[in-house]
Amino acid sequence: MTVQQLARDVKFLKAYALAATLLPVTGLLFAFGKPDKPVRFGEISVERLNLVERDGTVKMILSNQERFPQGVTIDGKHLDYKRPHPGMLFYNAKGEECGGLIFDGNRDQDGKVSAGGHFSLDRFGQDQVVALNYQEQGGFYKAGLTFNDAPEESTTAVAEKYKAATPEQKQQAQKDGKLGLQTRLFVGTTAGRSSALIMADQRGETRMMLVANTEQSTLDFQDSQGRTRLSIGVDKNNQPMLRFLDENGQPSKPAGQ
Repeated sequence: MTVQQLARDVKFLKAYALAATLLPVTGLLFAFGKPDKPVRFGEISVERLNLVERDGTVKMILSNQERFPQGVTIDGKHLDYKRPHPGMLFYNAKGEECGGLIFDGNRDQDGKVSAGGHFSLDRFGQDQVVALNYQEQGGFYKAGLTFNDAPEESTTAVAEKYKAATPEQKQQAQKDGKLGLQTRLFVGTTAGRSSALIMADQRGETRMMLVANTEQSTLDFQDSQGRTRLSIGVDKNNQPMLRFLDENGQPSKPAGQ
């Protein structure tokens, strides 16, 4: 082989290598360069998937544990806290979080299960007002649907307003519905394996509780101070019961008698 032939072969190999590299890359760019053209995948593995509008506004994030967003940003201010779970987050038109789904579960070396799942929807600029939960820890588990009230002001505005408040002031603000969540309704199973329906007033004070288990089924009504004043049900001996109680929890006669 002459020097000229060798030089020609080298040039050919270089051109072949360049073409072999550029053609797949060019095809890939064309495939992703046309957003309106559907692309079908049989299977895809990804650590995080961001669903965005054309202008880049995030609408949904599906992520593993490592890449899951930490904390939350409301009104341009970030509240930092850890969220060590995989899951899914929903975002509103402002690009702010408005709900999501997290889940996890494991068994330790002693065989004890620690697991849970949580799906929630948030009030605009605030925290969760609808939440579907499952939690299991130490051999006990509970599951249920909770409805909450949340303040009208945004999470960051509330945090700024009460950051220097005393514990007493924060407690009063929470009773007034201006700080944190107020649970209004829970329906589900308790850690004691009872079925329960619990209703509360605007201050978060329980006003009605329906509980059913193998021992009894009872419907209790509380006054504005959280004291049970009326109890209706069937006891563990399958006998019906009706009790009127005074403010000290002692049996009393109905009003007017």
